[in-house]
Amino acid sequence: MMICEVHEDMAPRVHHFLCQREEFDGYTNWDPIFNHPWKTPEFPYGYAMVHEEQIQGFIGTTYARRTINGKSFIFCNISSWIVDENYRASLGKAGKGLGRRLIEPVLVHKDVVVTALTPNVLSAKSCRAMGFKPLDSQQVLIPVFPGFRGWPGFASSRKLQISFNPPEISSRLNQKECKIFDDHRNLPCKHFLIDSPKTGEYCYGIATTGPFRKLAMIGGRVFNLCYLSNPEFFARHFWPFASLLWKEDRTAVVRYDKRMIPQTVSTISGRGVVDRLFHAADIGGPQVDSLYTELVLYNKY
Repeated sequence: MMICEVHEDMAPRVHHFLCQREEFDGYTNWDPIFNHPWKTPEFPYGYAMVHEEQIQGFIGTTYARRTINGKSFIFCNISSWIVDENYRASLGKAGKGLGRRLIEPVLVHKDVVVTALTPNVLSAKSCRAMGFKPLDSQQVLIPVFPGFRGWPGFASSRKLQISFNPPEISSRLNQKECKIFDDHRNLPCKHFLIDSPKTGEYCYGIATTGPFRKLAMIGGRVFNLCYLSNPEFFARHFWPFASLLWKEDRTAVVRYDKRMIPQTVSTISGRGVVDRLFHAADIGGPQVDSLYTELVLYNKY
C-alpha cells in the first residue's frame, strides 16, 4: 500500500474513483477539485491510497498561498476524504487508521494552515485527534427585508456606492484584493463592493448563493458570506447593502460564520450550527476565511 501525490497524470483515475462513491451521491461533477484557477504544479490535487495499482482511498487538498497581516502563509483545505470500506474490512484490524495515513503528508508541513470546513462526524473526530482546533461552531442568519429603509443613519447611507458589477469592483481594489478577485472571477460565487467615496473606506466581499428552502415557494435565496476585506465597515453599513439584495438576487437571508464579524450586525437574527476545524500554529481562527476552499468551488456552505 502506497500514499501517492495526485497530479495531472493521476487525476482522471481519482476522478473516476470519486464518481463511483455512494457517499458522495450529491456531487455530479468533480472537476473543481482538479481544475481551479490558482493551482500551481508544486502542490498536488490530493493524496491517493493505492494498493496493487488500484485506488483505495483519497483526500482532496486545495492549496493556495495567502497573505495574512503582511505575512505569507500556505493554506490547504481538505475535502473528499474517503477510504474504500471493503478495502479496510479486508485488512481487518490493520485497516483501522488508514484514513489518517492520507492526511499525514499534509500535516507534516508545520507552516501550512489546514482547514476542514465540511467534516462529517467521523472525519471531525479524526481531525480533533490529530490536533485540529475549532475554527467556528456557530453561524448567524439575518433576514433581509426588501426595500427596507428603517435603519438608523439611512440619509448618510445614500452617499455609499454599492456594486455587484465585476469590472466596477476590480477597478477599486488594491493589489492583494485584485489577486483574490482574479482567482475567483469565474467561479460560482458573487462579488460585491460597498464603497464610501467621502471617507475612502470600502469593503470588498465574496459570497456563495443558493435557494433558501424555507422560502423556496417565492424563489427566496440565501447569501453566504465567504470573505470580507473590512468586516467593521460591512457591519456598519449592512442594512443599506441588504436592502438591495432582494432586487439583485432575491436574497431573503444573509448567513455567515460568526468569527467573520465580531460585532453584532443586527438584533434581528437567528443562529445555526456548523463544525469548522483548522490546524495551524501561528494564526488565529478569525483570520481564516472560506476562500480557496470547496465552499466556493462548489457554491455551498
